[in-house]
Amino acid sequence: MTNDFITVPEGPDTQDGFFRFSQGISYTDRVEEEHAPFSFAETGPPTETDLLPDEEMDSILRNKRFTNANEYDVAVIGGGPAGYTAAIRASKLGAKTLLFEKEMLGGLASGNSVIVNIRKTLAHNDIVATSLTANLARLLRSYRVRVEAGEASLKNAREIVCRGKTYSASKVILCGGTETVRPDIPGMTHHGVWTIGDVFKAKETPSRLMVFGGGSAGCETAIAFAVAGSSVMLVEPGPQLLPGMDTQLAEAVRGALAKAGVKIYTGISVKEIVDRDGYPFIITERGGVLCDKFLLAAKRMLDMTQLGSLAKDIAVRSGAIVVNEYLETSIPGIYAAGGCAGLGSQAHVAYRMGETAAENAMGRHKVIDLRAVPVTVYTMPGAASVGLSEAEAFERYGNDVVVGTSLFSNNMRAILSGKTEGFVKVLAGRKHGEIYGVHIYGEEAVEMIAEAAALIRMEVTVHEVCGDIIHAHPTYMEAFAEACKEALNRGVGE
Repeated sequence: MTNDFITVPEGPDTQDGFFRFSQGISYTDRVEEEHAPFSFAETGPPTETDLLPDEEMDSILRNKRFTNANEYDVAVIGGGPAGYTAAIRASKLGAKTLLFEKEMLGGLASGNSVIVNIRKTLAHNDIVATSLTANLARLLRSYRVRVEAGEASLKNAREIVCRGKTYSASKVILCGGTETVRPDIPGMTHHGVWTIGDVFKAKETPSRLMVFGGGSAGCETAIAFAVAGSSVMLVEPGPQLLPGMDTQLAEAVRGALAKAGVKIYTGISVKEIVDRDGYPFIITERGGVLCDKFLLAAKRMLDMTQLGSLAKDIAVRSGAIVVNEYLETSIPGIYAAGGCAGLGSQAHVAYRMGETAAENAMGRHKVIDLRAVPVTVYTMPGAASVGLSEAEAFERYGNDVVVGTSLFSNNMRAILSGKTEGFVKVLAGRKHGEIYGVHIYGEEAVEMIAEAAALIRMEVTVHEVCGDIIHAHPTYMEAFAEACKEALNRGVGE
């Protein structure tokens, strides 16, 4: 029984592939040198003419005030969702823009987007990663964003060092993301311990997988591997899966995982990891578990590498960079977006943060508004929520809260599709009908949550949903309207 990784060396060959994708260079150029090691020193970094069409290059460079090719208006560290979005937006606003990425354009979000079909992902991992990286590289190139492959860090408030070279920028946006926090547990360095990033380097599914952490990443990974044939155990130290989400929604996801064959234990901590014939043996207060791989899907914290020489100067709190409403850090001119700013871990939050940071770096004063952020969980079926959980709503508003629920088993579209598992729950204000929160579990949950998020953001009431908005029939979204109607019937506006 083997569970090897695809060999992805941290050396020239890896940089060669990323460098070529970042600059749009085809592999067909180098058939004769296919097995020759790549060297940045030998080939050199790309020039401006590599990145711009010939007819544009002269006019753009002529109009720039820079005399040094390594001077930029905006430099972005990190090419994940926040980073590449920030770079594109800055370039659209007229900035000469530079983006640094040390591993893969798109970051973990590119891998997470395909985790729902883990069997195909593992079978075609190289193809998937290559395609996503190439598409992003072409997109960045089309917006005239210069991409540098390598680990970058701040030298000072206006200079960045990458692969021994110094670049200067008027404004800097930190999007270097987060890294898995390895708990202070003996044995965490065992070769059988995975992080989420390792999942996407795997060549085949492990026969026995233990997932530590019941957040969205842990739940998604657990059910994906279970469906792919692994024997999966999910352990969450807290009292429920999906900490912070609505309890009813968390219980529904727990049922989906159990139905897929995942063994679930909450309130369990890991004490030690020891080796048993090459495999990790996990010791808990409930006993020991022998597995092929132990996946850390727990807390992630700021990757401090990007801060470089300013690690002690940029304010950090609870493992995240401190930012104001404009996403500016404690040092003027340096912004932070994405997971490293600690305002939300999902890609759609990072996109908005990246755009906002870029606009503010270019002189605008746009306040980030995260009052109605949808949270999605890609299990089977999926779950999604926006706004307050039921417990949070009652704690904040007490008896002013009414709850309306609609089951998909009563929804015509769900019945016709044969996908009747799940529900929509709406939390509304008794007096005025404002929508405090929406929680959906079912086949189309992650698609449906967009309307609920938009309505909460626009402060639409359940009165307006039921009286002024017409939902097409038959659609899953009718279940949302029905939940709003039930909230009305339970006393809204009395």
